[in-house]
Amino acid sequence: MKTISELKFDKTIKEGFHEILKPLGFKKKANNFYLKLGNIGQIINVQKSQFGDKHSIRFTINTGIFVPEYWLAFYNYSNKGLPDYPKEPECLIRKRIGDLRKQHDTWYDIEEQTDEQQLINEMKKNLTNFILPYFDRLNSTKKMLQELDKLDKADMRMTPLGKLIVYGEFKQFDKAKREYEGLLSDKPTPPFLITIREYGQKYGLEK
Repeated sequence: MKTISELKFDKTIKEGFHEILKPLGFKKKANNFYLKLGNIGQIINVQKSQFGDKHSIRFTINTGIFVPEYWLAFYNYSNKGLPDYPKEPECLIRKRIGDLRKQHDTWYDIEEQTDEQQLINEMKKNLTNFILPYFDRLNSTKKMLQELDKLDKADMRMTPLGKLIVYGEFKQFDKAKREYEGLLSDKPTPPFLITIREYGQKYGLEK
């Protein structure tokens, strides 16, 4: 039987996220919401803290921009093809709600005494004021590439290889070359250097 806190969390997911996102075309799986837009995808993940329990639930909100070309070049280990429900950590550009609100890393708490309606209203605000407007700016491959130019790796919570791979896959070789040379100049470890050079060879960036 679920605790009061668990029931409040479920209600927050339903009324604070699902009822808004479903009409927009987002598909729900567990505490994840995914919208496929042509050649790009948008993901919202509600992440529970590992330090909570069923009576005291702590959670944050992660967002991701899924780029199939990036996933196929970096994550497709077993050649199974694109996933129906990509995972947020596999996205190219990743931001938490604290990033989007331009504040510290933000977590929310649910306990038995929590006013869940107030929390639901806060989740609706997060969606309508921050997450969905952000997604509107990144709803196509062209917009994703424009945004990528403005961001550094820390902004995206991404692998250091992310920009190199995307620019290479989209044949923006001048930008790929810049990323490639930057990675080499950072004095990578020997194993990472091998990986960098493999992508350099793939995209014709070796001198």
